[in-house]
Amino acid sequence: MDTSEFFNTVVKRNYQEFIGFAGNPDDFRLLWNAIISMNTVPEYMALDQLGYAQVSRDDLARTANQIRDKDQSLIDLKFCAEALKHVRKIPRKQQQDSVTSTVSSTVASPIDRATWTIGPHDLVDVAQRAFKALSASVP
Repeated sequence: MDTSEFFNTVVKRNYQEFIGFAGNPDDFRLLWNAIISMNTVPEYMALDQLGYAQVSRDDLARTANQIRDKDQSLIDLKFCAEALKHVRKIPRKQQQDSVTSTVSSTVASPIDRATWTIGPHDLVDVAQRAFKALSASVP
């Protein structure tokens, strides 16, 4: 499956279900599905750019992050998707003297849309902005 196929058969349908064409925009599960699937698109794009060659995990991540770095909405999407997927966004290395905050997806209540945030990010807004950016960049 190439980028376009993935986007059109998985991402677009997940997003459309969330926004209400076939679902409910108040359904947290649909939002979660849309965000997680959208966050995978840069990896598909990276593999395409790399000619589907066998590459290291680091090379794939580096190329996908170069794609994300071109649009703030994709950076925000990755941040939120990782927090949703892993429950918490914990920095890899913490300096002993620095204070870091850990953002968590546990603050989001499926029954209270006002809580659908990760740190400073409103999840619905992130999904909308990211979908618009991806729609413009996927062939």
